[in-house]
Amino acid sequence: MELEDRIRTRIEAILVNDARNFSEIKKMAADDEPLEAEDILADERNLYQRIINSYRNAVSEVNKMLEESIGSLSGFYRIIESIKEKEDFREICFQIVNCILEDFSADYCGLLFPDKQNTLCLEGICEDRKFLRVHAKENLLGSKEFEVELTRMAEQSPDCLNIEDVYKEPRFNAVDFPGVIRSVLCLPIQLHGTSVGFLVLSHSLPKFFQDNHVRVLKIIGSFIAHLKLLHSNGRISRPMIPHTPQIGGESERPDAYAIALLEFDSLDSYGRCTPLDKKSIREIKRQIHRSLAEKESVLFYSEKELMVFMPGITSDLLAERVRHLNDTFNQWREERLEARQHIRINLGFSICEGEEDLAKTLEVASLMAHPDEDEEL
Repeated sequence: MELEDRIRTRIEAILVNDARNFSEIKKMAADDEPLEAEDILADERNLYQRIINSYRNAVSEVNKMLEESIGSLSGFYRIIESIKEKEDFREICFQIVNCILEDFSADYCGLLFPDKQNTLCLEGICEDRKFLRVHAKENLLGSKEFEVELTRMAEQSPDCLNIEDVYKEPRFNAVDFPGVIRSVLCLPIQLHGTSVGFLVLSHSLPKFFQDNHVRVLKIIGSFIAHLKLLHSNGRISRPMIPHTPQIGGESERPDAYAIALLEFDSLDSYGRCTPLDKKSIREIKRQIHRSLAEKESVLFYSEKELMVFMPGITSDLLAERVRHLNDTFNQWREERLEARQHIRINLGFSICEGEEDLAKTLEVASLMAHPDEDEEL
C-alpha cells in the first residue's frame, strides 16, 4: 500500500503540474496568438513520457524490493539449514554470524552474550578476507567503550537501534573506530523482558541499513532468543543420535586450508584477566596435538598463542573443527577443574581457498585476534 500511494502521488503531481502549466500557457496565448496543434501534441507527448518514466521507476523499485526480500529469505533459509542439526550453542552462533556476513551485506557481525561467569562473544569481519573470532571478553571490535555505549543505547531504544553514522553520534567521541565501521544496527536479544545478548551489524558506508534490514534482524534476533532459551545449559542433548566429530571427508579440498588462532587467559580472584603461563599453554598444545587429524598441526604463534593449521578444511567443515578444538580444551580443563576453572580460551579462525594468499590470511587473522594490541602497547 505504501508503494501504491507513492506511485499515485507521483502521477497526480505530474498531472496537476501539467494542467496548471497548460492553463497558464493557454491564458497567455489567448492574449497573443492561438496555440498551434503541434505544440499541444508535443505537450501531450511530454506528459505521457513523464507518466511512463514514473511507472518505470516504480517498477524498478518494486523489483529491487523483491530482490532484497528473496535475498533475505534465502539467507534466513541458509541459517536454518546450517544449524538444524547442531547441538552446541557456540557452533550455532558461529553459523549464524557466518551466514549473516555472506548473505546480508554486512561488513561486520557480532553476537554478544554478557555474563559475569561465562561471557560469550562471537565476531566476524568481512573486508577483503573473512575472519571469525570467539572469545570471552565483553567488548566489540576490541573496544570496551564501544560495547558499553552501544549496548546502553540499544537497551534505551524502544526498537532496533539504527545508527546512520557513528561519527555523528556524540557518545562515541572517545571511541577509536577501525575502518570497518560507519553505520550500525544493534538489536537486544530479550528473554522474559530482560536483555540476554546483543546482535550487532555494521557497514563501512553511512546510512547503509534500511527498513528491510531491520525487519530481517528482528526475525533473526527472536530466533536467537528462542535458541538461547533452549540451550540454557549450553547444549541440547539427543541421546538417540550419537555425535561423532567429522575429521576429513568428501567436503575436503586439496587447495583449501583453515587456520585457527588460540589465545588463553585466566581470571584472578578480583576478576582481572591475565595471560596464561607458558607451561599451561604447552600442556594444552600437547592435548590438542593428540586430537588432530593426520595432516593437521599445532604450533606456537607470537610466543603466547597457538596456531592450528588444517589443510583441506573448507567453510562447511570449519565450524565442526573449531568446536572440536574447544571440546579438546574443555577436556584438558576438566582433568583438574578445581585448579583450571578460571582459564578461558579465545578462538579466531579463517579459511583460505584457491589462489588466496596465506600471508594475507595470517595478517587479517592477527589483526582480528588482537584488536586491542595497539592499546596494550
